[in-house]
Amino acid sequence: MGRGLGITTTTTGCSGAADPFPPPVSTAKQTVQSQASDTGPAPEVVPADASTGTTVKTDAHKNVQKKVGEKAGLIDEKTKENYFTIEVTNATLASECTPRVGSAPLAPTRSIFLILDINATLAADVADKVGGDPEESYMPLVAETFSVATEQGTPDRNVTSETAWGCFDDSVLLPPVVNPGQTVTGKLVLAVEVTQGRVAYDPQENGGWSWPYGD
Repeated sequence: MGRGLGITTTTTGCSGAADPFPPPVSTAKQTVQSQASDTGPAPEVVPADASTGTTVKTDAHKNVQKKVGEKAGLIDEKTKENYFTIEVTNATLASECTPRVGSAPLAPTRSIFLILDINATLAADVADKVGGDPEESYMPLVAETFSVATEQGTPDRNVTSETAWGCFDDSVLLPPVVNPGQTVTGKLVLAVEVTQGRVAYDPQENGGWSWPYGD
């Protein structure tokens, strides 16, 4: 397994469904630079992207706010092309799930399951944009890269459990990574205490994107 592409935030600009980010930055850790504004304890409007004029909001945890069904991602400002996108197309709370092994439904060990339907794409030429070996480039999609929170609450990054991992057949589950040239779709099950808030994809815990759930 290669090294995942990191997402590092800056303090200017923002992302939209098709809003460009700054040119990717290549480092020894293959860091991809994205933009999400540093905010205070409540959501704030951040300046419009210079290329699109689109104004967006970031939540209290530096994540660019998205609606369910709205794509997030990284765009090469030079080519105006996406090289990574992620989209939560559905977010459902459930008190049980179909097991991947056996027939008896599984119950959450925390308050409830949060079942996400996710699409993600990584460009085949991503290594050309960030540097490094294509065989060592990927974006992680495991439960540990997600968190949940209310607008005022501290992010809860402890969203994994044995029963959440045991939900659903492998054929419908999201794979753990998206590799260059792939588009992947599937379900990801989180174990959560908060039944209404935002779920964030934030692999490096420094700002990513968030979608609402439990509304």
